[in-house]
Amino acid sequence: MPEIIARRAEQVAQTCLGLANRETRCRFIGGPLEMQGQPVFLEGFNQAFLPTGVEIDFIDASGETWTAPRRTLTDGATIPPIFAPFIGDRQSREYLMAAALHDAYCGVGNDDLPTWRTRRWEDVHRMFYEALLVNGTPPHKAKLMFAAVYLGGPRWDDPVRDLSGVTDEALRQELDWCLQWIELKDPPVERIAAWMTEREAALKAGTNVRPAVLDAQIDE
Repeated sequence: MPEIIARRAEQVAQTCLGLANRETRCRFIGGPLEMQGQPVFLEGFNQAFLPTGVEIDFIDASGETWTAPRRTLTDGATIPPIFAPFIGDRQSREYLMAAALHDAYCGVGNDDLPTWRTRRWEDVHRMFYEALLVNGTPPHKAKLMFAAVYLGGPRWDDPVRDLSGVTDEALRQELDWCLQWIELKDPPVERIAAWMTEREAALKAGTNVRPAVLDAQIDE
């Protein structure tokens, strides 16, 4: 798995954080985001979801095009509710277009869209990070949100890495440790994904412990 991550990192070595030429990459096509139609209430959710009124395209740093079709249901959040205390306002304007794109590929209520789960879950969550940057989210906040979605977001067609059996308490603790590490080291997004991968086995087994890197920082 680390080898796969390394190859993927090479393919997208440039991110929207540092890409100089944005004429063909790291940009939205369409917008601004508009909502159209009546609110939709889904079972198990307290908040209303709204259908988008226009199609939104996004071209990421590697040149891939992502689409949120018209009538994509979104609540403007996309961050797993259990992580809301770590992130703060989940409906800030700077998140909305990125959230709608992410929802088009894996958001609840969108399983009838032509985009639904047509890309790898890792790539969808990575796209969310890139779209956040282009949408105006500060880089540090975009990394925090990426970590939350990567850890707590859906992982389809990948039973080996499925975390649905992990308790909310364990997931919150793991994210807290990861966010502390991001605050201390400001790692690149590829390293954040690698952190999650390296710690998944212990997380699933219920044996995850405080990362040594955090204690080493205290000792310095």
